[in-house]
Amino acid sequence: MKLIHQNGITLNTTMKVVGAFLLGTAIGTATGLLVAPSSGGATRKQLKKKTKKYSQEALDMATDYLDSLRKGYNKKVDRYAGNGKTAIDSLKENIKL
Repeated sequence: MKLIHQNGITLNTTMKVVGAFLLGTAIGTATGLLVAPSSGGATRKQLKKKTKKYSQEALDMATDYLDSLRKGYNKKVDRYAGNGKTAIDSLKENIKL
């Protein structure tokens, strides 16, 4: 099942892009650290720092995306509820004697 975001991008596509971005970031960071002329302790410290930074960025991106989805969903629910109320009110008026 594909969930459609308000601008037409499917959740599956977006998650693939985010996943590819995170994988690319991890590979790039690991490669950079492996070829860096630093000691083991300094490299581990740097790796820990960057991992924390990128994991927070990924969490922020996911949170923003989910907030956007929630807002779009709530707008649609409100619109459908309004349409339903309008239809019921119209039906009431039409069936009154």
